[in-house]
Amino acid sequence: MSTQITTQKKVNPYIVAISILLPAFMSMVASSATNVCQPHIAGYFGATPYEANSIITAYIISGGIMLPIFGWWVNACGKKAVAYWSVSLFCLGCILCLLSKDLHMLILCRVVQGAAGGALLPLAQAVLLETFPPEKKGVAMGFFGFAAMFSPLFGPFVGGYLTDNYSWQWVFIMNIPICLISLVLIKFFINDTAERTNTKRKLDIVGLFAIILGMGCMQIVLDKGEQFNWFDTYWIYWLTLISVVSFVFFYVWELEGKKPIVDVRVFKDRNFLIGTMISSFINIMLYGTLLLIPMFVQNILGYSPFFAGVSVFPRAISCFIGLLVMGKIADKVENRILTAIGLVIMGGSVFMFSRLNNTSSLESIILPNIILGIGIAVTFVPVSALSFLTLSKTKLADAAGLHALFKNIVTAISTSAVSTFVTRVSQVHQNYLVAYLSGTNLNFHYKILLLKTKFMTYFAPYIAAKKANGYLYKQMLSQAKLCAFYDIFLLLALMCILAIPLILLFKMPRKKKITTTIRAYYRIFKHRGVI
Repeated sequence: MSTQITTQKKVNPYIVAISILLPAFMSMVASSATNVCQPHIAGYFGATPYEANSIITAYIISGGIMLPIFGWWVNACGKKAVAYWSVSLFCLGCILCLLSKDLHMLILCRVVQGAAGGALLPLAQAVLLETFPPEKKGVAMGFFGFAAMFSPLFGPFVGGYLTDNYSWQWVFIMNIPICLISLVLIKFFINDTAERTNTKRKLDIVGLFAIILGMGCMQIVLDKGEQFNWFDTYWIYWLTLISVVSFVFFYVWELEGKKPIVDVRVFKDRNFLIGTMISSFINIMLYGTLLLIPMFVQNILGYSPFFAGVSVFPRAISCFIGLLVMGKIADKVENRILTAIGLVIMGGSVFMFSRLNNTSSLESIILPNIILGIGIAVTFVPVSALSFLTLSKTKLADAAGLHALFKNIVTAISTSAVSTFVTRVSQVHQNYLVAYLSGTNLNFHYKILLLKTKFMTYFAPYIAAKKANGYLYKQMLSQAKLCAFYDIFLLLALMCILAIPLILLFKMPRKKKITTTIRAYYRIFKHRGVI
């Protein structure tokens, strides 16, 4: 037997949206703001880029560990208590990050910060779906998309600005006053509603241990895989195997267990399964390009972290405007059509990135980013509405947690895969391009003599020859990496097109007017003996 516990206070749903979206927005900004200041953090602690990459993946993975227990936590404590604890722990994580004395302590503090932030986004989704009436689901998902899509795009801009003008520590300092404001808003405007049972629901320790083991091993593999040449190292192979087995065990255990930590049967709902898959793909496009564009701007074009953040900021603006507009359009236009249009726009914009080169200006990156932001907004809102369209309200908390968990895992894997792809494929192109750096190649011979002549103005002939060779070799490495960026952008564009057929699998509810009309005509024809 269950009882519904609800406060009698009625609050305008738009005020509730602001109150719950502010901490969710903050947690998502924290996930991407460190992307552009990662080299500065590595230099501050004297670490390698591979080691500093852990500050990003540690946040993502630790947030994912909290997602399976999100439904249990909400049902046991209520949404208001979950919001209080999450924001308070997030604030504590920010303070600990500022006090870190070495990189290992910073990574551990990022784990605390990520664990707190992991529950805030699905919590916002559950609160919005519960607060807004059914006819306003599109508006609710438009607000949710603001936090889920706009904030990761806004993060690099803020992180780059603070790092260039102040220091990387300000990326964590800025969250502290936002946490305090969020606690006040939660106190006055979030209703404490929860489905609680008379018998205390126990936490599934076995299931929790399985997901922690799986996510933990996955994080180590993603962090250290490239550094230790992936599966050429035995312990990487075994950790990958343990991670996969743990995920499979978690699913089977939660499916067959008497008191599961989360109801994985929500994946039997076709709309939820397909919507989660497409939403995960949107995350691949969002976070993949969010890593690739700043990397391209810094490594290929040679800009600073601030301008790397500026390069993706126009996408944030277009995405923000698109989400506000799509919240209303999604309630009037067929959601599957909007999703297909959004995927085509995303594919076209990413294809435009593949036309860039090492002489491109910063302005040439703005237009594809603006179009990509529009495509993400057009796709995200209808997919979110379709994913939860056929689920009952009692399953929203579990569904929101699993939805976010699945996207979290795919995002972590794709982020590491994109970085590895650029590194490995650039080496492949390097093997082909190095064949042209030969004395038998007349063009290469001409370039060497020309550069040597210029360098001899300041250096001895022997040193000038070495510098000429080094300069051309550096150009070759830049061209090889540029070719790798071409390949990954084309691959992402192709994936957008291949994802469109999945839209046909969505199940749409029949409209009552159409059904009533058909039944009326059926009775008339039957009465007249036509059928």
